[in-house]
Amino acid sequence: MYKNVVLSLLLVIGSLAVFAQTNWILPKVAETKFKAVTYNITKYGAVPDGHQLNTRFIQNAIDDCSKKGGGTVLLPSGLWLTGPIVLKSNVNLNLAVGATLLFTKDKTQYPLVKANWEGYEQMRNQSPISAEGATNIAITGKGIIDGNGDGWRMVKKINLLSRNGRSW
Repeated sequence: MYKNVVLSLLLVIGSLAVFAQTNWILPKVAETKFKAVTYNITKYGAVPDGHQLNTRFIQNAIDDCSKKGGGTVLLPSGLWLTGPIVLKSNVNLNLAVGATLLFTKDKTQYPLVKANWEGYEQMRNQSPISAEGATNIAITGKGIIDGNGDGWRMVKKINLLSRNGRSW
């Protein structure tokens, strides 16, 4: 018994010595920096009524902002209905106080795209907000993002059935 306790203590002390010699410094994450230019989505035709689909207008503001070197895409106070949007490099998507970015329940707005799930390629619905190969991006502000996931995310039939094949 005494030998086991001593052996355990030696293992713990040895482990601590190894940890003390290991360099546990994590890489620095670069802070985002954006030009002091604001692209208000209303200037692109977006309407905050919760009925008009603003996807094209929001995406145009994001694309324009990125093409011109970056800045902030502003969603002012209001209810902004949209389909999926794709962030681009050097864009800060800012939701003002009182702004709600509401993703539509219309499944046709979320096309199937190539994706990877646990190492396997498969088709999945496009995410409400995505980016590919983008750098220096952010989502900021005090507004709300309502992904409306129950509305757009397809569910396989097998996931709706119990083990005996009957619906829940």
